[in-house]
Amino acid sequence: MIQSAHDRKIRQALAAVSIPTPLTVDTLFAVMQERYQLRYGRLLELLRGPCPIPGLNANALWFQRGDEGPDGVWVADALTGAAAVHNLGHEWGHQEMGHKPLLLPVKPKPEPYQFLSPDFLGGCLFGRARSHEGPQDPEYVRIENEAEGFAYLLRRKAAEHARDSRHHDPLVDRLHHSL
Repeated sequence: MIQSAHDRKIRQALAAVSIPTPLTVDTLFAVMQERYQLRYGRLLELLRGPCPIPGLNANALWFQRGDEGPDGVWVADALTGAAAVHNLGHEWGHQEMGHKPLLLPVKPKPEPYQFLSPDFLGGCLFGRARSHEGPQDPEYVRIENEAEGFAYLLRRKAAEHARDSRHHDPLVDRLHHSL
């Protein structure tokens, strides 16, 4: 199978990290947090609950607050289980692929769209919450595809690792596969 440079970049980024077992939101975030502090020298917090940008319809978001506190990864409360892990993995993919986070203003101005950039208002939320509506900047599409590829590969490798280490007894493994 011939791999593109794009696929190689994703595989190399994933090969450089340790995948926690079991793969849950909490175990994945612990690894993300440790790597984030080493890479960026900043704290990272996981947020659930309302979106940090009111009115934004997204599943997850990676952002920096400037000097107003730790950086954050937000995952929508409605997401649980594999969906939450996948969206968190997507945001981790942005970090591991060297993409830039959404920068929240240090002192928000009291305007109706206080956190939204002109690019967002023009229809492109650069690498944060994938939107299939509006113009699709090629750079935005490339960055989102990289992060999405990272999330899918992360979940697949975690599933393979869990499957491979499930049974240590060949008879139990054979029974498991026959059922």
